[in-house]
Formats: sequence, structure tokens, C-alpha cells
Amino acid sequence: MPKAKSDIHLTPDRVWDMIRENFGYLQEEFFDPCPHPRTEIDGLLIDWYKLNYVNPPYSDLSDWVSKAIAESKEGNITIMLLPAKTDQSWFHWIIEHGFKIIWIHRRLKFKNNKWSATQPHFLVEIKSPIKMKGYLEEKRN
Repeated sequence: MPKAKSDIHLTPDRVWDMIRENFGYLQEEFFDPCPHPRTEIDGLLIDWYKLNYVNPPYSDLSDWVSKAIAESKEGNITIMLLPAKTDQSWFHWIIEHGFKIIWIHRRLKFKNNKWSATQPHFLVEIKSPIKMKGYLEEKRN
């Protein structure tokens, strides 16, 4: 299986199904601070919305995880699709914060790739447990 030539991997439909089943959100509800194709806006420098989805470029995983954690302290929720790189510092930040992880069974086949991914992936919900109560109640009303 050849190595990917790009670090942009378009989210497969089955990931959106998993997000709906496990977190209760629809694709249309999310703000994407790192969309593809890229815009002129740098998602690492702007304020994010209350509900975000991030499938970050693999070359900047640490920066995107760090930004999502910072945004959670502002009361925002971010669902991230990430490769399972358990030896990386950013992965340990996720574990140390106790964020909810959904492991994805079988290798993903990204929309723009010929081959399936060479590594496993997971979804993580990055949110502050303290600030989310009011937002979730507001969303239900």
C-alpha cells in the first residue's frame, strides 16, 4: 500500500454516521475551521463556534488538538477525527483530559484516497464538562 501523497484526507460518510450515532450531531450542524478546499482563513487563529468538526491536516495534529482544547475552555465542543498515534504528546493530552473517544473499527477509506488508511483512527469529543451543561440545555429548547 503506497504512502499518501497528501496530508488532506476527506472525511468518509461512515464517519458522519458514527458522529450522529455516538454524539447525536448532524454534519450540517458543525463549523469546520479547517475545510477542504482550504480557505484564506487560518482556523488556528480564529475563534471557533459552539460546535466544531475537525479532520486536521496530519502535518499539524498537535496544533489542532491544542486549539480544540483551548476552545473547550471557552465552552465550545469539537469532534475530531484523528489517527491513532499513541506515542504522540497530543494523544496523551486527550487521554489526560478524559475526553470521550470512539475507536473506529477497520481502516478508513477517505473520499480522496485510492487506498484505505495505513493506520487506525478514532473520534474524540473535546469539551469542557463544566461549561457544557448550559449549552446542551439551550440546544434542547
